[in-house]
Amino acid sequence: MSSPAANPFGPTVDVRLVYGPLLIGVFFNMILFGLLIAQQLEYYQCARKDPLWMRSLVWGICIVEVANTAFDIHLVFQPLILNYGGIPNDLPTLFITEPLCVVMVAFPIQLFFLWRIRRLTGSNLLPGAIGLFSVISFAGGIWTIVMVPIVRNFMNVPKLFHSAEVWLIGAAVTDISIAVSLAIVLRSKKTGFGPSDTVVDKIIRSTVQTGMWTALFSLMDVVCFLTLQGDTFNFMFNIPLARLYANCFMSTLNARVQLNRAMDRPSLSSSGRHANVVLARGDAVAIDGDNKNIDSTDDAIMNIEHQYGGIRMTKVVERV
Repeated sequence: MSSPAANPFGPTVDVRLVYGPLLIGVFFNMILFGLLIAQQLEYYQCARKDPLWMRSLVWGICIVEVANTAFDIHLVFQPLILNYGGIPNDLPTLFITEPLCVVMVAFPIQLFFLWRIRRLTGSNLLPGAIGLFSVISFAGGIWTIVMVPIVRNFMNVPKLFHSAEVWLIGAAVTDISIAVSLAIVLRSKKTGFGPSDTVVDKIIRSTVQTGMWTALFSLMDVVCFLTLQGDTFNFMFNIPLARLYANCFMSTLNARVQLNRAMDRPSLSSSGRHANVVLARGDAVAIDGDNKNIDSTDDAIMNIEHQYGGIRMTKVVERV
């Protein structure tokens, strides 16, 4: 009995393992894009007086994310529609835009949070040390971008291992360090006054949660990339990475509105008197329901205005 004829097209490739993770990553990215647009609209409607550089950063990231969405559509349209039925070999033409968009979004956002640490601590040492890992991650991202045209096809993807290690591990270390540092520094800013401490706790939770999400996806990306060599499961974590950074950044900025509203509500002090803790740009505070202008140098007030991106926490200390 004759043996079966050899496949004239070469070995069979399971396209589910090649394009499946790519498609799932793009689907997840589209969902996050809807959330990002909603956060952009909320930021625009708040009309807060952020400095020009901060507003430019917000809209610059938005433009990159819109472009990234178009790139992702082409990323799956080319192999699944234009090259339908073909054997998976060459990387999609716009594959290079994935690491490019992540680097363009992640690095400025990391610098933004390092600026916040600098404003909170008044020291260059801690943000400088964390910034070193951010620069290493940025360099690894640029290295990966340069390597993509050299790799060109799925079979040569292992050539990206070293650059991806530097890029993604550096990003994860940076994100975790930023989250932990902000949590520790903010915890030291607690005043002992209920409303302001509640706001600090909310900021800490938000900072840790957002930082850990980006760190988790960076770690899962590099773990899948290095352990599942030859498969593309890491695309499920790599493709949404830029969108995660943008959403975490926007949620942090938009959270200031809710925090300021929470601090504007009067609270009951230990002696039964009403005292307001104000997060605003004025020097007026309310004590016992009456507005009183108190100079920011008065020892009855502890002011850390502008130290956390537009939130001003003022502690009203009762005099005995």
